[in-house]
Amino acid sequence: MLNHLTKAGVMAEDILFATLDPTTRRVKLPGLKTHPEVLLTDTVGFIQKLPTQLVAAFRATLEEVKEADILVHVMDASNPIWRKQEAAVMEVLEDIGCGDKPMLKAFNKIDLVDDGSVVVREGAALMGENVVAVSSKTGEGMADFVASMERVMEGLLVPVSVVVPYSRGETLNLIHEVGAVTFVEYVEEGTRVVGKVPMALANRLEEFRVGGEMEVEEEDKVETEEQYWKRVAKKR
Repeated sequence: MLNHLTKAGVMAEDILFATLDPTTRRVKLPGLKTHPEVLLTDTVGFIQKLPTQLVAAFRATLEEVKEADILVHVMDASNPIWRKQEAAVMEVLEDIGCGDKPMLKAFNKIDLVDDGSVVVREGAALMGENVVAVSSKTGEGMADFVASMERVMEGLLVPVSVVVPYSRGETLNLIHEVGAVTFVEYVEEGTRVVGKVPMALANRLEEFRVGGEMEVEEEDKVETEEQYWKRVAKKR
C-alpha cells in the first residue's frame, strides 16, 4: 500500500521480515481535504510467537507507532487466519500502550477474494467502524481508503473560533496548514478564523479565542482580503 500511495519502491514480498526497517514518505493524498499532506510510515508486520532474539528489533521499529496520530492496520483479506492475525496485532499494540489510538483497518489483496464486501462486513462487525477493502495491486478501493482516512482525521480535530492579530502571520499560516478552516473574516483586530485544528494547536490558540461559535451562511464562509477592504470602504 505504501508503494501504491507514494511510489516509494519499498521491498514488498510475501515473506516474513521483508520490511523490518520502517520506511517513511511524505505524500499528498488526492481527496484528503483536512490535511492533504501526510507522513506515511510502513512498519514491520506482526506474527504470533515471535522468536525471542527478534523481539528487541521488532519493538524498536514499533517506536514509530507511538509517534503516529493514526494507525493503519493492513490485513491480508485472502488469508483465512486474518482474525488471529488481527488479534495478535492488537495484543502488541496494547502491550506498548497504543491500543486506543485512532485506527483505520484496511483489508488488502481484495482482488484475490471472491466477494470483498463479505470480508468487510465481517470485519466491521468484529472491529467496529473504519474498515475498508483495498487492492494495492489494482488500486481498487483506494478512494474509499482516503475517504475513511478523512473521517478519522476529522475526529482528531477540535472546533475553534479565534481572532489572530495581523502581526501573528505565522500563527495564521499554521492554522491553515494543519487545520480545516470553514470561515475567514478580516476585522479591525486581526483575522477571524472559524474551523477545526489539532488539540495541541487549539491549546496554543487559547489567547486568541473569541466567545461562542457562529452560524455561517454557505455563501459567506470565506471572505477574501479584497472583499474586506471593499466592505470597509462602503462603510466610510
